[in-house]
Amino acid sequence: MANRGRPSSVPHWMTEDASTAPRSSNATAAPSRTLAPAPVVSDDPEARAWEEHRAPDGRPYWYNVNTKSSTYQKPECLMTTLERAERATRWTAYDTPSDEAGRTRRYYVHDVTGETTWEVPKEIQEVREIVRRKTGSGRGTAQASGATELDAKARVTTHYASVEDAKEAFKKMLAAHGVRANTKWEEVVNRTKTDERFDALATTSEKKQCLNEYQMMQTKLEREAKRMAEKKAREGFIALLEERREALNITSSTRLTRDDGIEAALCEDVRWKAVSNGRERVELFEDFTRGLQHREARERKQSKLETQEEFRECLVEAGIDVETPWRKAYEAVKNDERAARCQPMDQLEVFEALMRDLMKTEEKAVDDARRAQSREERKRREAFVELLRERQSDGVIRPRMPWKSFVARVENDARYLDMCQNLDGSRPRELFEDLINDIEDENDRLLDDFEDLLHDGYKARELFGDTTWEAAEKLYRLDAAWKHAPRKEAREMFDKFIKKVGRREREKAAKRKGEYSDDSRGKRRHSGRDNDDDDDR
Repeated sequence: MANRGRPSSVPHWMTEDASTAPRSSNATAAPSRTLAPAPVVSDDPEARAWEEHRAPDGRPYWYNVNTKSSTYQKPECLMTTLERAERATRWTAYDTPSDEAGRTRRYYVHDVTGETTWEVPKEIQEVREIVRRKTGSGRGTAQASGATELDAKARVTTHYASVEDAKEAFKKMLAAHGVRANTKWEEVVNRTKTDERFDALATTSEKKQCLNEYQMMQTKLEREAKRMAEKKAREGFIALLEERREALNITSSTRLTRDDGIEAALCEDVRWKAVSNGRERVELFEDFTRGLQHREARERKQSKLETQEEFRECLVEAGIDVETPWRKAYEAVKNDERAARCQPMDQLEVFEALMRDLMKTEEKAVDDARRAQSREERKRREAFVELLRERQSDGVIRPRMPWKSFVARVENDARYLDMCQNLDGSRPRELFEDLINDIEDENDRLLDDFEDLLHDGYKARELFGDTTWEAAEKLYRLDAAWKHAPRKEAREMFDKFIKKVGRREREKAAKRKGEYSDDSRGKRRHSGRDNDDDDDR
């Protein structure tokens, strides 16, 4: 240990009142424990004023109850003769902080030069020899016994903030002393009884319960560690076989026997020795060869696919199409190296697959062309229908108009000429006749409504036999049936209807007139008969 000096300052909690500071629950003072003071047993009043404590890092310090001061250096009044002699050498002993196992290590620092060393300085060794000679062996033994007794009385008692903290400290102690899952309780006690953490739990039952929990966890950890070690050994064995596979010519059909030389070639490798069971080695070797079998199958399949793809490229480059027979295709590529690498059955399989793909491609091209043509013809039909609508709006197309009369008017129109190029669907004449039928159906419906209007007007005594077209138009000009009816046909229907009404009115008038004449003649005959009777009387 080079140039490690003595502690330069005393922690702040050492300057507090020892009766309160060590027992404080403040995290800055002692996060996980408090320390009970150990009073010094002595007849010297000055020595009795000092109390020994232990810092959280395990180092002892002394607190004076009179002066309220603390120090890491043992007061001179508490020193033995040997300690005073060692102090005179200007060398001071210190202990390192405790590690996880609770162990510390002592080192020495020179008060003047600052030199540090792990070894006991020569000056201290000489002083110890001088004191030993002067005091004698018996006295030295008594002093050592007294020091041991004093240390036992000044033992530090550690208190933990919770039971969980105490259990954690106890388990760490078990781990530090190498306690395993099968270690007996008596052996645990013998190993750990001198460790201050052994008293972290108060009762023996608590300690045994904590030991049981620790050993159960250790069992799981050891089982997992064993499993991982076995897994690593198996992986290493497989890796060894993979590394030496080509050198030892290991294939999917190879079997592990004592006479094949594989064991002799690999037995000195640590990865071979890691699998100590011979049967397990055989099983792992068989697993490896099965993996090789799958790998070889994949490689053969991949190689076959590659050669087939090369042969397909060869056929395509030769200009093979759907009309090419196999014999002609083979003659075109038989001298190509790519064809030589492909097996005959594979060649035929590739050719048939290529024919199917070419046929699908050709069919798709035909379908695409047909769909494109259908879209174009549909656009032409829509344009021609628009032409028909325009001519209908212009009054060119009339009900019962013949096709020849219409086509003479549109034979130079681009929309008609484009429509004539269509191969599928309705022809121009069919579309024209469909429109004429629609117009006639619509006219028939409108004329039916117009006729109903005339009948209703007659019943309402609004139309008579002498009603003129102009008079009726003034009367019904706002009625939809009158407005929407085709003029020519409506006028003809109106004239026929009025004539019929007039004829009916004349018939009724004549009938009424005939009835009046009959009544007059009857009255005259009755009057003459009465006169004859009077004469007879």
